[in-house]
Amino acid sequence: MNASPLNRRDRKAEAPVRNDVEPAGMNAAPGEEADAPAASASANPSKWLEIAVATAAVALTAAVYLLGGEIQLRAEQPGMTPRSWPQLLGGLGLALSIILLLIAVLRPPQPRSDLEASTRPGWLRLLLTVAATIAFLAAWPLLGFVFTAPVFIAVVTAIGGGRGFRALLIYPVVMAALIYALFNLLLKVPL
Repeated sequence: MNASPLNRRDRKAEAPVRNDVEPAGMNAAPGEEADAPAASASANPSKWLEIAVATAAVALTAAVYLLGGEIQLRAEQPGMTPRSWPQLLGGLGLALSIILLLIAVLRPPQPRSDLEASTRPGWLRLLLTVAATIAFLAAWPLLGFVFTAPVFIAVVTAIGGGRGFRALLIYPVVMAALIYALFNLLLKVPL
């Protein structure tokens, strides 16, 4: 007796199910993703990496604080001066960096399973952003902030994946204008 196509499909659907093998992710708690079968080495917690990052943050923010104090003023004035804002940011960053360093030293390392592995396009975007930043810093003294900042913001936005009229034209002009107004008009720090 020939089996109809319907019966053949039914037999396939009734294939024995192995109960001794759990699908991936069955042991994961609700809201958590299961571990990838081949977890990369970058997903492992690293105490030394956290300490190195915190130490670099302490050094950089201390440099900002110290260099902010070296800003030359035309005349000493009470209240907010051009050196006050960099020193405030440097001091705040230094305090937070020291807290970060203490946490890195005294606590166990944080899991890094939520980080993605590095990719070639990611490294390329990083290198392009660094190159654009260097070009911006070189062009700023020659062309001025008003011309270089919108171009720099547009280039970095494009590198990051921004597309369209608003992202590449309106956003850079508005951001550069806000930065200019904040520093030149409110804080009296010439750009």
